[in-house]
Amino acid sequence: MDKKNIFNRMKKFPKVDLHRHLEGSITPETLVAVADKYGGKLPVYELKQLKPHIQVVNDPPDFQNFLSKFKVFRGFYPNRQAIEDIAYAAVKEAAEDNVKYLELRYSPTHFASNGKFAEQDVVEWISTAFNRACNDFDIIVIPLLTISRDYGVELAAGTVAMATRLPEGFFYGLDIAGDEVNNSAAPYAELFAHSKKSGLGLTIHAGEACGAANVRQAIKDFYADRIGHGVHAAEDESVMELVRARHIMLELCLTSNYYTGAVSSIKNHPIKKLMEYGVPVSLNSDDPAILGTTLTNEYVAAVTELGFSEDDLKAINRAALDCSFYPDKEKLKKELRHYWD
Repeated sequence: MDKKNIFNRMKKFPKVDLHRHLEGSITPETLVAVADKYGGKLPVYELKQLKPHIQVVNDPPDFQNFLSKFKVFRGFYPNRQAIEDIAYAAVKEAAEDNVKYLELRYSPTHFASNGKFAEQDVVEWISTAFNRACNDFDIIVIPLLTISRDYGVELAAGTVAMATRLPEGFFYGLDIAGDEVNNSAAPYAELFAHSKKSGLGLTIHAGEACGAANVRQAIKDFYADRIGHGVHAAEDESVMELVRARHIMLELCLTSNYYTGAVSSIKNHPIKKLMEYGVPVSLNSDDPAILGTTLTNEYVAAVTELGFSEDDLKAINRAALDCSFYPDKEKLKKELRHYWD
């Protein structure tokens, strides 16, 4: 089957995405449209010239370079409507890619534009946009809260306190992202514990830019339910055994793992090795706009570069539902499981 036919099949294939950042889902086209409509400072306003500032597709793989692409967005958001439009567009684009269930994580701090808006207001605006998009399209969206290692513990603590006071429906999980190399997750341990006691699922970026030891720490010390990326777990059999024994899902992202330098190529990605060992894995898009990809393209890569069959992809989606943070998992399975049975 040629690549075009594979793409068409994968586009039609119903998909689950457990690891996608709203901040990394803002396409260059959406960014320019928002700037034109509402204002907002960009380094350049011509689409072709803007792309190198916010996408990695023509850059050599490098973790710090990947993180640098988010700088343009920080402080950009001019008003409530701009934030709602961005959130709505991200869900719309996922639905058009035939994503049926999406856990879309974001940092209220990021969208607060350096203190221009109150974080709780941002959360309410984004929730409004998510709900409107879910009513308009055939998709279920679950919001996850992201705190960043890069913003410091004090700011993260305020965000977590705000989020855990909110009624059910605003957040279903906590994620910590940012620079794993220079900022340890250890100072955030109390925030992880508080969030878990509050009923949030816990997913921790670990083993992406650093080694398998960070995956072990996230599970044993911080009680993570899932691991963001965790690709380097494949390098340590004892960590793979821990992940398998505790049924901790690794949220893997092929294109992202290449552009951050976690793997040397998609062909060398250890996802198949992890699956064969019995480690639960899901296949996700991470930051599709920054990476110039879609979840469909991730599936095409899995098929063409790694030899995945449709049965493999069905199994991955069933596993993703099993490890989702949806509040009524049995209801979710009844609604969606038929796509992959």
